Amino acid sequence: MKSLGLLILRLIVGGIFAVHGYPKLFGGPDKPVHPLLAKYLGPGFVQAMQNGPGGFRGLLERLRLPNPERMATFVGGVEFFGGLLLALGLYTRLSALLLSGDMAVAIGKVHWRNGLVGQGGFELPLSLLGACLTLLFAGPGKISLARLMGPW
Repeated sequence: MKSLGLLILRLIVGGIFAVHGYPKLFGGPDKPVHPLLAKYLGPGFVQAMQNGPGGFRGLLERLRLPNPERMATFVGGVEFFGGLLLALGLYTRLSALLLSGDMAVAIGKVHWRNGLVGQGGFELPLSLLGACLTLLFAGPGKISLARLMGPW
C-alpha cells in the first residue's frame, strides 16, 4: 500500500509541476491552447501560456532574482522535466530536491506576504513542498520506472 500511495503522490504532484513548467518553457503569445486543455486546466493555464518564458522572466526580474533569463529557463525545466520524472519515478530524489528548492523560493519571494490562505497565499506551494520532501526522503516506491529498470 505504501508504494501505491507513493505512486499516487508522484503522479499528482509530478503532473501539477509539469503543467506549471510547460508554459514557462514552451508558451508565448502566438501559442494556441487546445480548447480541451483550456477547459480542464483553466484560465490560469491559458494566461500562463500567453505569458510564456518572457512573462516568467519578467516576473523574476521584478522579484530581483539574479540572472532572470537563465533562472526562468532553469525553473521552467525543473518544473516541467522534474515533474515528468517524478511521475515516472525516475531520479525521484534529485527531482524532489530541486522542486523543493523551487517551492521554498516561491513561498519566500512570492506567496509569503499573502498569508497561508486565499488568493496568492502559500498553501499550494507549501503542500507541494511537503509532498516533494516526502518523496525526497521516501523515494519513488516499488511502483516506478527506476525499480523496473534496476540498478544502472
